Amino acid sequence: MTSEKTVVFLYLYGLHQLYHSVTTAMEFSCMNRDINVVLISCNHEHTEVLEKIKDKYICSRVKIIELPQTFKYKYLNFKKKSHPSVNAMLKKAKKYIKNADILVTTSHGLGTMATKYKITDPKLVIMKHGCGDRAYSFDPVFGEFDLVLVGGHYHRNIMLDKKITSEKQVKVIGYPKFDVPVKVEDIKNKLFNNDNPIVLYNPHWQPRFSSYKSYSKYIIEFFQKNKQYNLIFAPHILLKHWKTHYKYDLNFSEHESDNIHIDFGSPYSSDNSYIKISDIYIGDVSSLVYEFVSLKPRPCIFLNAHNANWKDNLYYRFWEMGTVVNSKSEFEEAFNAALTKNPFAQLQKDRIPEYMDISDTPASIRAASAITELLHSEKS
Repeated sequence: MTSEKTVVFLYLYGLHQLYHSVTTAMEFSCMNRDINVVLISCNHEHTEVLEKIKDKYICSRVKIIELPQTFKYKYLNFKKKSHPSVNAMLKKAKKYIKNADILVTTSHGLGTMATKYKITDPKLVIMKHGCGDRAYSFDPVFGEFDLVLVGGHYHRNIMLDKKITSEKQVKVIGYPKFDVPVKVEDIKNKLFNNDNPIVLYNPHWQPRFSSYKSYSKYIIEFFQKNKQYNLIFAPHILLKHWKTHYKYDLNFSEHESDNIHIDFGSPYSSDNSYIKISDIYIGDVSSLVYEFVSLKPRPCIFLNAHNANWKDNLYYRFWEMGTVVNSKSEFEEAFNAALTKNPFAQLQKDRIPEYMDISDTPASIRAASAITELLHSEKS
């Protein structure tokens, strides 16, 4: 190990996770000019986004390393995966990270995988990607990390109550994703040549929760018949990644029209561009809804395609912020009501500070400061 300390930020997963930590990497580098800060990218798409954001931070001296692609992913990617195998990439990354002082990830699985590949020297930091209510947000594996950075006190308190982490392990830092520099002035005009309301439909990728198979064609047809409204049809980016495994039909190109824009995974679908220009949110279980209402209270419709018993269920607490639709026959009425009013506006406004701690100090700087403190602490 060299005398110069090294902090590595890993980008081996879907593009959507990248935006939750990249600005923290940049701020950490600006804050710690004597620290070697390395960003490990799993493919060229990730690298392009990292480089673009790096250009906005003149003070940053991060080094971006794009790992070579596996033969299987580069030449035999029959399943059209959006990123290569994480296991394969972690093997390739091992030489860069085994002697690092800290590894920063947005993935729950790093602790287990690091042990598997005998990467035991670095301290492990996880920055949660999203701030949802499902059990996934309170995963016991968080206890494997030296530092867990969360958006708000709601998640911290539950982790402490469930004894997942100690008070020393978990820190509230706000929501760094909102520090990503995104300009949307031209996006709306690029997508739609009108001033009609814009609706974002964002089905989840996991079949047991998702409304995609049950509702996607119905939603498309609804907006084909109601051209006075614009639709951004942007499923979770992992839906395309797992399309073969879960037998998802992505053949929607013929449905694209002047009022319907379909996106299965561009950066716009992950960097908050769409939620900034939309007027109504339609979804199922994605924590993206918290990002949507945090910018400003707006109507939300939740499609209960998996017949969840959601009332008084803490894992579905976010459904209290909108209208829950249990069948297609209920959708049109719910949508028409959403066009005229948002009776959940005050609740949305009240909830956000619980999930995204508001501070005069940007979240990315708060996160970078927490990582700096860990770097200089005694090895636990």
